[in-house]
Amino acid sequence: MHNATEWLVLMDQYQRSQIDHLLFQVLRTIFHYERSIVKSYGLNFEQIYVLQFLRRHPDARLTEIALEMDLPKFTTSRLLNRLIKEGFITKKQDPVDRRNYHIRLEEKGKKVIVAIETASYTRISANIQGFSPAAINELVDVAEQLHLVLGVTEKIKTNDEISSSE
Repeated sequence: MHNATEWLVLMDQYQRSQIDHLLFQVLRTIFHYERSIVKSYGLNFEQIYVLQFLRRHPDARLTEIALEMDLPKFTTSRLLNRLIKEGFITKKQDPVDRRNYHIRLEEKGKKVIVAIETASYTRISANIQGFSPAAINELVDVAEQLHLVLGVTEKIKTNDEISSSE
């Protein structure tokens, strides 16, 4: 890890416009990648994200999903109701706390997420075939630290802690 002085020297190598351009390029790349998934599977980004979240956090509650997505509960509820209507998830009332509902991924939801993840893995694997092992390792390192670079570490850390405590 670099100290503050080293950091300033490193950042001085880049003009602000270069950083702005790079960030837009990353945003644009992710946007178009996500759009291709949305078009292929007929689900919007938020719906895909909920299904991905439920695959990793089975039996989540509406509150946990709203917190993860940083959305109001009523917006999350509408999003979940659309997925319920399409048969991707189910909502079951908590027998102890009747105000709470557990959200579960159904077989249809599992299948679409596996298909999306398989297509993504296949696409990425094909696109990095010519990369050196060092370049692949650098790419993985950047991906693992992207939350630090973009300053969303607290959001990710908080939600991971909530999910792992249950």
